[in-house]
Amino acid sequence: MTNTVSIVLAAGKGMRLGGPKALLLWPGPPGQKPRPLAIAHAEARLSAESSRVVVVARKPIVQALIPFVRPGLDLLVSDADDELGPAGSIATAVQRIAANDRVLVCPVDTLPARGATTAALLGALGADGAPPLATRPRHGGRAGHPVALQGHALDRYRQPNPPPLRDHVHALGADLRDVDVDDADVLVDINTPAEAMRYLRAPPTFLGDGT
Repeated sequence: MTNTVSIVLAAGKGMRLGGPKALLLWPGPPGQKPRPLAIAHAEARLSAESSRVVVVARKPIVQALIPFVRPGLDLLVSDADDELGPAGSIATAVQRIAANDRVLVCPVDTLPARGATTAALLGALGADGAPPLATRPRHGGRAGHPVALQGHALDRYRQPNPPPLRDHVHALGADLRDVDVDDADVLVDINTPAEAMRYLRAPPTFLGDGT
């Protein structure tokens, strides 16, 4: 049986944003309180296509997120070298990935992906080693996130010195397919307070800061 597993890369420090991106309070459904952005990603994936979500973060962030754990949501502590960046988080997560899984790699500083967008990515993805091994969304000629991969296409992250995901998928050559989507949100990166305010309509606040 092929499962879809999402990896939420949430180990960044968020210096430019003013706090950990994983703990940025993000609006919930009507009538519900805001929850951390890492959890918003996980909830979106579990409600759309994923049987499991692995959130990779540093230990203090994982500890802060424990109250939000639910079936299908795993928290994983990353001890990877800071110099590896998100590649270190992927290397941490691959221990929970099987070769025949379908995988969505979701940076936490993006908007939670729409179900229609992930469906398009997974629908274009090959299986059992048949190409394409990876798909990524493209809007207006620009590539965005998340990236979908066959589980075994992440084997490079089981080896020393894993590369940035962008370099890895480029190296796949013809085994990478860009999927055109009518979804400009795939290009969004939330790295600064101004970018966060565009969606929050208020200054960013973080779990644990008294708000």
